[in-house]
Amino acid sequence: MKKIAILTLSIILNLQVTAQENYKQCLATSLVEKELISNPDYAKSRANIISENKIWIKNNLKEKSIINIPVVVHIIHRNTYTQIGQGNNISNAQIEDALKILNEDYSKTNPEFPNPPRNTFINYWGNPDMKFCLATTDPNGNATNGITRTSTTKLSFDADTESNEMKRIWSGGIDAWNPSKYLNIWVCNLSNSGGGGMTLGYAYLPGLSGSNLYKDGLVIDYQYFGTIGGASSSSDGRTATHEIGHYLGLNHTFAEGSWSGQGPCDGPQGNLQCCDNDNGNVDDTPATDGIYFGTVTSSTNNNTCNDLSYSNVFTTNVLDMDENFMAYSTNSWMFTNDQVSVMKATLNGYRSSLKNSTVSINCDASVGTGLNNYKLENLNIYPNPTLGKLNIVSVDKIKTLSITNIIGKELLFAKDFSANTIDLSSYESGVYFINISTDKGTHIEKIILTK
Repeated sequence: MKKIAILTLSIILNLQVTAQENYKQCLATSLVEKELISNPDYAKSRANIISENKIWIKNNLKEKSIINIPVVVHIIHRNTYTQIGQGNNISNAQIEDALKILNEDYSKTNPEFPNPPRNTFINYWGNPDMKFCLATTDPNGNATNGITRTSTTKLSFDADTESNEMKRIWSGGIDAWNPSKYLNIWVCNLSNSGGGGMTLGYAYLPGLSGSNLYKDGLVIDYQYFGTIGGASSSSDGRTATHEIGHYLGLNHTFAEGSWSGQGPCDGPQGNLQCCDNDNGNVDDTPATDGIYFGTVTSSTNNNTCNDLSYSNVFTTNVLDMDENFMAYSTNSWMFTNDQVSVMKATLNGYRSSLKNSTVSINCDASVGTGLNNYKLENLNIYPNPTLGKLNIVSVDKIKTLSITNIIGKELLFAKDFSANTIDLSSYESGVYFINISTDKGTHIEKIILTK
């Protein structure tokens, strides 16, 4: 997620790593820019889509119902991981968890709503009203659970040199299902040979066609798809949220340097020049110069650009919108109304066949017996976000309970937990993870502490 069309979400493995290493996490800008340079059809299509979206938005065409999108999740795992749930052959429960988070974020029902860590931009918070549903029929009309599992001899796919090889059978991956009818998500082990940082995921901006259409969809490292099972302790599960934003036409909210050094935000001597990164279709995200990797709290006050110098909806100079899903903060929770309009325009234009797909789907995000059902039936953790006091109600006896921070450091551990509350008020505001195990299984949930 880091550069224009392929991105690596903002959850950082180590908050102390350098900005350059963090910047490498997202290969979006370089991959899309290279595609624009090498593929004239893509460049032309991108220009047409931006123009068509602008017309759709100008005509105030509004979606009045939930848009259901068929999804197929391609798990590409090391051939030594023969058991589901082993290594990068991730479990069905982890897939369910990833889809649950994705559907919360795209329906404005995520835990931060309606009381986010700060309410600076609460009036600009839009609701995409989209649901991502596992396909129940494959391209040949056969029944499916919406998940494919492919064994490969490859240890990993190098995002720097093999960014599309997981999308081909002949290169150790699996071919896409018809991208006009399915959203393809490839989940695999990603690596980087270029040095510095780690790629968490990526997606091209809409516009691929012809022989390049096989690239269309998301690629996500298995450690950043969901928050349970094989997921990293630093994953908030929102890599897919960010990447689908790109897939539906959104840029990052901040100005960033280009691969060629000739982009609209590139200044002399490699310095960025503050600019608005929205192609004229998103006017309710403030102009932002560079990336903020930290946590957004009620006291976060970054303001890198004077918004009065740009065309937007703001009548005063406002703070940077670091809480936006298309930013790189360690916690994010919103799309804006204009971002929603762009995504809806894309689904009514370039991706209209996906919106109107006739593929049968399963919209309860359940593959089998998973942790989502366990959570809903037997466990309740609230309020979330919390000011400090966290209530825990479990029908089943809690065998172990632990609290970790965003970089995986364990802050609390308890066996045979029987209390009804935990006090987090001594911790700093930010994102934490609570891990609870009972005889029925294990549940991990992101907790937002705001004071």
